[in-house]
Amino acid sequence: MGIDLGTSNTVAVLRSPDGQTRPVLFDGEPVLPSAVFLDADGVLRVGRDAQRLAPLDPARFEPNPKRRIDEHTLLLGDRELPVVEVLAAPLREAARAVTGVVGHLPPVVLTCPVAWGPVRRQRLQQAAVAAGWPPVRLVPEPVAAARYFTGTLRRPVPPGGVLAIFDFGGGTLDVALVRNDGPTFTVVSTAGAEDLGGLDLDAAVVTHLGHLLAERHPRAWAEISRPTDELARRHRRLFWDDVRAAKETLSRTATAPVAVPGVSASLHLTRGELERVATPLLRRATGELTRALRQANLEPARLGGIFLVGGTSRVPLLAQLLHAGTGIAPTVLEQPELPVAEGAVAPAVAPAQAVAPVPGPPPPPAVWTAPQPTPQPTPPPTPQYVRVWPWLLGSMAVIAFICTALYQFFNIGDAS
Repeated sequence: MGIDLGTSNTVAVLRSPDGQTRPVLFDGEPVLPSAVFLDADGVLRVGRDAQRLAPLDPARFEPNPKRRIDEHTLLLGDRELPVVEVLAAPLREAARAVTGVVGHLPPVVLTCPVAWGPVRRQRLQQAAVAAGWPPVRLVPEPVAAARYFTGTLRRPVPPGGVLAIFDFGGGTLDVALVRNDGPTFTVVSTAGAEDLGGLDLDAAVVTHLGHLLAERHPRAWAEISRPTDELARRHRRLFWDDVRAAKETLSRTATAPVAVPGVSASLHLTRGELERVATPLLRRATGELTRALRQANLEPARLGGIFLVGGTSRVPLLAQLLHAGTGIAPTVLEQPELPVAEGAVAPAVAPAQAVAPVPGPPPPPAVWTAPQPTPQPTPPPTPQYVRVWPWLLGSMAVIAFICTALYQFFNIGDAS
């Protein structure tokens, strides 16, 4: 099993003995929000349950535990919890979900950012053990994505070739250049931003729509922007959720409605509006690929491809900007959240690569041979009818003699 514990969402993929893969579902969805909520009984609720409970007491809610990995403890409500215990909550939910499918805990591979040092990696492994998993193996996220690109998608990266992994998630942006070194991939350059992700695009859209709401429905906007009670906090969460859903819908359509709690009429967000709002953030994101290329002393033309992963990669403008800047059409999937977790459980074999043809043995040297005389054709045999001709003539002579004798005999009898 491969698990990608992301800043905003967690994804788990199960690989069966025959090599088939499938995502583990959480409430029917392949993506589990990484958020946690500490309820009144001291139980850490995870995922969508945590998000639904958050308006009751925001102080007990942590939407992005992975961002807090450098802290020893977290304060949720009036309780202080070790950060390892908080990180273990979504991993424990993944263990519960997969046990319901296969009946046991399979070996697990966890992915992590390539820039993480030994302390962060150790805490992630400790969180997995606290969640009930056996000792886990870690794989850098861009290496897992590259395995998916070459193994599952069958996209060739020649030996020595470099692939760009552009991981644009909900909370962070991670860019890595990975080189095909034959049996594995090696990360040769990294860039990114820990304060740039899909949540920042959501905030920009909320601000844009907030200007419209402030003019048309100032009371509703005041409640959403500065909630003072549980109902207002719930309205705020519903509004942000609808903005996020509209953003994802605009990757497939030209316009999307946005419901405003407490207001009968919905707002409408167009793809053009989204692109105008998102362009400054997306240009900053594409600039990180430029920085990674500069660090590696590589021209864009030398890239073997650009692979977009992470939920925010769905925004069509991102691929357009990358294409315009590099001349390379990026590869993006319908579910860009899945490749990292699936690549983590891909067989650790040599990636697909171009192989030069093996030369055969040299041809033997030419040897001069004296020309041979052309044999004379054998004369055809004498036809059979030539050899029987004398016999035929003799037979005809005998017959003629007999006929003549009979004729004379009968003629003599008639005369007398």
